[in-house]
Amino acid sequence: MSKKLLGFSGFLALAALLTMGPWGWAVAGQSEQVPSYSCTIKVPEPEPANLGTLAKITADQAMAAAQAAYPGTQVKKVELENENGCLVYAVELSNGLELKVDAGNGKVVHQEQENVEELREGPKKSGEK
Repeated sequence: MSKKLLGFSGFLALAALLTMGPWGWAVAGQSEQVPSYSCTIKVPEPEPANLGTLAKITADQAMAAAQAAYPGTQVKKVELENENGCLVYAVELSNGLELKVDAGNGKVVHQEQENVEELREGPKKSGEK
């Protein structure tokens, strides 16, 4: 009886992880971070104080790559980041997308939709949750 119960419990745990998708594995204690993608510049540990010394392209080149991928958009913000050990420029566009541009070769390696609610309602005022 306990083997059947354990088997069923294991099945439920697996079903819960599969339902949560890639985030489920992170919650379950896996070390792989999401999103994961390949890049040309890996950020060393400990992280340098000035990430700009590692970048092979400029912020202007990253903005141009993002706008080439989505013609007619405007750049709202660009920031050099250590994203899961990869050096990328995070470029926010006027169409609500945030692109990750490889700081080594200028290729777009990832894109994601910004917070839809924030786009609809505008940025939160200080003190709001």
